[in-house]
Amino acid sequence: MNSEQSEKYARICQLLDEKKLDAVVLRKQANVGWMIGGRANIPTTVELSCLDVVISREGVTVVTNVIEAPRLDAEELNGIGRIIAVPWWQGRESQLPHGAHVGVDTADSDCLNIGTEIENLRRALNEEEVERLRSIATDSAKAMYEALRTLTGRESEVEVAGAIAGQLWARNLEPVVLLVAGEIRAPFFRHALPTVSPVGNRAVASICARRKGLIASATRIVTFGELSDHDVDQYQRLLEVEAAFLDQTTVGNTFGEVLVEAVSAYEDQGFDANEWHHHHQGGSSGYLPRDFPATPQNSTPILPGNVIAWNPTAAGWKVEDTLIMTDSGFEILTIEDHWPIQVVHERKRPALLRH
Repeated sequence: MNSEQSEKYARICQLLDEKKLDAVVLRKQANVGWMIGGRANIPTTVELSCLDVVISREGVTVVTNVIEAPRLDAEELNGIGRIIAVPWWQGRESQLPHGAHVGVDTADSDCLNIGTEIENLRRALNEEEVERLRSIATDSAKAMYEALRTLTGRESEVEVAGAIAGQLWARNLEPVVLLVAGEIRAPFFRHALPTVSPVGNRAVASICARRKGLIASATRIVTFGELSDHDVDQYQRLLEVEAAFLDQTTVGNTFGEVLVEAVSAYEDQGFDANEWHHHHQGGSSGYLPRDFPATPQNSTPILPGNVIAWNPTAAGWKVEDTLIMTDSGFEILTIEDHWPIQVVHERKRPALLRH
């Protein structure tokens, strides 16, 4: 067990004491990926992991099948515990503890559901995770730049998506979300899965890129030809909206408080007051693209070690980067040296990449 895993194991053992439990079973991809610091999925579309992790005061046991056991042992587990491998045609449930003194991160009529408690632990990254996320975020930003800098505007959205995916995979990053909108679709669709539609005079590209469980999110926009003053002004005003979110992102504020205070900036910047109704504004991230989007009612406090990605949108424009909270504020992780930068309220923010 490495130092990152040992620190998490200690947190779980403290939870065992608090809840008077004998064991905790982690089954969800995000939670298992957090605990092992590795890849916990085969299909990305399935919520449950390809392994279960049983944590007790005696140690850690990994339950999987004979297909996954050799790869997990060699490449993902870092010696975290003993492995039980069942035949591939059998379920894993018989190897898992059950009963009122067992906590589990899924709904289970025989065990105590402690999914919320596990998610709270997972959202507070330790020092080793923060360093890993810095590398993931930098590589994600570089991949976006390399993919978009050579575009001509004659590509289709799926061709742009393919270029981004290639740059991500070249850096050992898995694209778990990849959105591309060209000139025609960008003003209408906030979650624009790429199509064969031509890019035209702009491409708005958004990614959530994962390595060993941790995810970085970013949006970048490349434009072609002359932009109208109106278009340039809209993007500048959206950066001012984002600045309102960043100004409110302080330790102790709740996600709901940030949202309620910041969305008034839409109207202040000349957008419709209800512009934020058309798309979630981002929220907690880390081991999922979003643990949850911020809502006005959300009372979850922002704490050191939290990963946050805000993504205000308006009129076919979007801005998004990945933040890590610290005791004294936050650090923007997905900024790198090659993409053009402009300073907004003393912060480096992505400018439009103009061809």
